Formats: sequence, C-alpha cells, structure tokens
Amino acid sequence: MNKKYPTGLPDKYIEGWDNLYKKQIEKPLNELPTFLTHYALQEFYFFTYGQEIQGKKAIDLATGDGIDACFLAKLGYTVTAIDILPSSIEITKKRAEALGIDDKINVYLEDMDKFVLKRESFDVVSAIQCLQYLLEKAPAKLEELIRAVKPGGWLLYGGNVKPHFKTDPPLRFITMLELRKALKNWTIFSLAREERLMRPGDKRGYVWAVAQKPSKK
Repeated sequence: MNKKYPTGLPDKYIEGWDNLYKKQIEKPLNELPTFLTHYALQEFYFFTYGQEIQGKKAIDLATGDGIDACFLAKLGYTVTAIDILPSSIEITKKRAEALGIDDKINVYLEDMDKFVLKRESFDVVSAIQCLQYLLEKAPAKLEELIRAVKPGGWLLYGGNVKPHFKTDPPLRFITMLELRKALKNWTIFSLAREERLMRPGDKRGYVWAVAQKPSKK
C-alpha cells in the first residue's frame, strides 16, 4: 500500500495536522492564528524572565505550526525547528516572517525519529505533543533529548497521557513517573497533569514538565 506520509504511522495520524497547516498557509500574514503557546513554554518564560539569552540555542521538535518555535525566537534564542511535513515547514517560516524573527529560526524538513541530537548541544530542548507518535521508541528519544541539553539548560516537555481515545496502533505516552525518573537530579520547576473534555465522550489527559539540568561544577 502506498503511503502519503513518510512515517511509520498510519496516514490518518498525520493527515489532520497536514490539512490544518495547509489552511493556515493560505491566510495572509496578518490573519495567521495566534494561539497561546503550550503551558510548558509559558511556565518556562515565567521561570526564566530576566535571564541572559544572548547566544543561546534552542530546538523545537515536530514544530507543527511553529508557534512554540517562534515563541522561543521572540525571547531571543536562535532556534532550530524540525518537522516531517512540508506544510509545517512552510507555515513556520511564514509565521516567523510575520513576526519579524525569520533571522532567528532555522527550519528543516526532518523526521524526529531519525534526527539525532548531539550530546549537550542545546540550551533549550522543546518537545511538545510529539514523542507519543514514536510509539515504543518514545522513552529512548526522551533520554536522547535529555542528553542533548547543555549543563544548566532546560527541557520543555508536553504530551498526552491516559485517558485518551483509542488508536491503532496505540500511542506510547510518557507518564509523570517516567518523567520524574528521567529527570532525576534535575531541578523540576513544573511537573503537572490535567484532564480536559475535548467534546462529549472525548476526555484526554495531558502531562508537561519544565526542568533545568544541573550545571557542571
């Protein structure tokens, strides 16, 4: 069977996102939707307000519509944003242009499953609503992201947890307990969970974390 999207997932997992980004691309720059960035990034801004950012680097995995990547760029980080969808790349570049920060963001068409992050290479690593799509590879990728954070740097994580609608194959959710264990010896500024009723009969759980890696002595 020919697949439309180059992932190990069924196309239906990806198609909804692709269609959303394509609709945004069609809008004039001044009409792009400006949804709030994810909880983890909002809290990160609160915890780091006033800190020196000049020369620091961030990466946003599976950047989607680019809102989180642009948020980090607006704060002053030089941002690497990756996604597997050309529509995501296009809307992220368009959003960065609209905000006047296109010189602060480098956007690449990459599969986060195959994209290797070098050890201690970023001051901020952001992974929002994406690792679960790696299925059973999700925990190993989380460990890779943790290694990629520089000493004194930050991990910003967000993802679903149960309850969640059934999928085939099932998504692999990172739990609060797994996050706490993976971030042992880190300073955890935020580790939270909530349930949200998306529509009647569709209750979903979310977990997020904002944590800082220990500095080298």
